[in-house]
Amino acid sequence: MTLTTSTGPDLGSGTSDPSGAQLLTTALAVLAGHERAARQVINLVPAENAMWPIARLPLIADLAGRYMFDQHPDPDCGEWRFPGARDAQWLETGLAVPLLQRLLGAAHVNIRALSGLQAMEMTLACYPAGAPVAVLSPRQGGHYATVDIARRLGQHVLTVTGPDPHRLDLGQLAELCSTQRPALLYIDQCHALVPYDIASITATVKKASPGTVVHADISHLLGLVLGGAVPNPLDCGAGSLSASTHKSFPGPQKGILVTNRSGIAAAWQQVQPQLISSHHFGSVAALGLALAGFTDRAGDYAHTVVACARSLGQHLASAGWDVAGADFGYTRTHQLWVTTTPRLAARVAARQLYAAGIRVNWLDDLPLGHPALRLGLAEAVWCGLAPSDMPFLAQLIDQALTGTREPADIAADVAVLRTGERYPFAARPDESASAALAEVTALLGCGEWGM
Repeated sequence: MTLTTSTGPDLGSGTSDPSGAQLLTTALAVLAGHERAARQVINLVPAENAMWPIARLPLIADLAGRYMFDQHPDPDCGEWRFPGARDAQWLETGLAVPLLQRLLGAAHVNIRALSGLQAMEMTLACYPAGAPVAVLSPRQGGHYATVDIARRLGQHVLTVTGPDPHRLDLGQLAELCSTQRPALLYIDQCHALVPYDIASITATVKKASPGTVVHADISHLLGLVLGGAVPNPLDCGAGSLSASTHKSFPGPQKGILVTNRSGIAAAWQQVQPQLISSHHFGSVAALGLALAGFTDRAGDYAHTVVACARSLGQHLASAGWDVAGADFGYTRTHQLWVTTTPRLAARVAARQLYAAGIRVNWLDDLPLGHPALRLGLAEAVWCGLAPSDMPFLAQLIDQALTGTREPADIAADVAVLRTGERYPFAARPDESASAALAEVTALLGCGEWGM
């Protein structure tokens, strides 16, 4: 089996211009080609996940083009200046926000950010120019953009480090906090095999600088936190947290901000109008549906993701690959870091896996200090893979990297493995929900979107 993608005309080539109808035909062919390929490959990119089909419906519905500036408990209050989606406001105020409040044990949830990065900007923007702000060094697994964004806001950036990528130096942190008194400690563990010990970090900060707010960016860990496989930072003393909603959590591309402190929530609301206009209500509705479908089996999903990641790491190591973290079982999250040099360069390894139907990251900014593969098991588990599949998946990865089988033959096995039980952790529609689903899909004209 060979996976192919469609390509369209080069509109800048100077040849005769195709008509709009021709371009639409080509664009739809490219879209169909991607959709076919996506159903036959295994995506191990830890920053991505597959949305449950029912949760995608709002993204093609009328709501996707509507504003939701106005919110009011009384829909007949007469204050709706943008009323296009007022009859659907419950999807935000009655579904998405309350579910996140319940799952995270939080009093205040803001889902206006369009992405995890914009949630980061909203958090940093709450602090004035010149304010000391402590962030993770990128060499410690921090996001590449955090330092630069804080500096562009005029803040005095301090970086925290540790003895290895999985721990902070609490002594250095205590000294930094006691001498510099940062207004904020922003912990954004973008590359994470072991979640940071937020309880120890917050205890250290509180003792050294009681006024410092500890903020945990759990973009990569949200699904694991919601399912209890990773501790909730709010329960560990953090003042606030943020996340994107499409990595270990299988939702749309969106950002959330969460806290139990009314002052922090008010600060977010104050900076929000300058950073966000429309907050993309179609994505808000998609997030609500994704949460509703995820809630009942969140724990099973989260713990299965970690179990699969640990099992895959063990089997890849047994095949002779250099998998980081052997002393703690390779991972305690959804991520694995695999060094392929000197046998082959990381970019070459990723290219060979792609040809075999396996999608991975290759990165040169992992805390390992050299290019390596970054794998994630969240999407694979959401789509149906189980710990019992990991030995075979490791074998397919090894065959692709060593070239012991033709890529097309490996891709055929990958496609069979991928087409097992789909979305086993999503709630199945009951009779009433099935009827409602049929009505929605009929109205949208998108055919059968059931399980």
